[in-house]
Amino acid sequence: MSGRLAIIVCVGAGFILSHAQPVAAQADVHARAIARASCQSGKHSDAVVDAKAAMEHNPDDLGPRMRVADALVDQGCYQEAMEILEAAQEAFPRSSELSGKLRDVRSLVTEQTYIEGLTQAAESAKIARNQFRCTKLSDTAACEDALRAKPDDVALLTAKGDALMQANRPADAATAYRHVSQLKPGDDAIKTKLANAEALVATTQPPPAALAPPAVAANNAPSKAPKPLKKPPALASAKPAAPEPIPAVAALAPPESKTYSNDAPPGQTN
Repeated sequence: MSGRLAIIVCVGAGFILSHAQPVAAQADVHARAIARASCQSGKHSDAVVDAKAAMEHNPDDLGPRMRVADALVDQGCYQEAMEILEAAQEAFPRSSELSGKLRDVRSLVTEQTYIEGLTQAAESAKIARNQFRCTKLSDTAACEDALRAKPDDVALLTAKGDALMQANRPADAATAYRHVSQLKPGDDAIKTKLANAEALVATTQPPPAALAPPAVAANNAPSKAPKPLKKPPALASAKPAAPEPIPAVAALAPPESKTYSNDAPPGQTN
């Protein structure tokens, strides 16, 4: 495991060193473009415009030139302010105030250049690291970060598609391959990768019938008529029920009259 890690580190170091110079150049151009855009918007501020108008009205006066330099410094345009002061120094070489201000502005330019250099170095290292992790380690997150700086880089897009295929995300991989195919329509290798990703997407999608939930079929069945509700038992009337008639008692028959006679057989009595 340690040997494999050492190989990866060596390969990564070589990759970063081989790509450091072009990446640094790209970052330098990007940083300078941002600085130029920021300073360009500051040049149109009211303070700068008014100071330049006063300088044009009094070209032989040092004061307006100093005010223009101050306004440019306030907007972060150190390089432009230094150029104004250097031109003024040719006309006023003995001005101690001008020399001191020019020295301060040159210091600001040096500091800005140093900070930009640090920022560019850090950005260059980050871009190189993301490119290495994307192309060599199939890191999809690193691919995303690298593509923010170079959205149409064919190698990064292809590596991203390969990493997504390894992560079992063929639909996203097909999107990356499709982008590469638009940039390089004649690349047969990319066409093959795209076809494989699309075929895998088609095989993993469920059939349309399986998408319908079982509840839908139950809802489509004809509904049965509801059973009529049983009527509740009638409530007892407020009036008491009439008592049932008592059956008439049969008239008692008179007791049968017995007759006694002395004609009974011998040994019996009546």
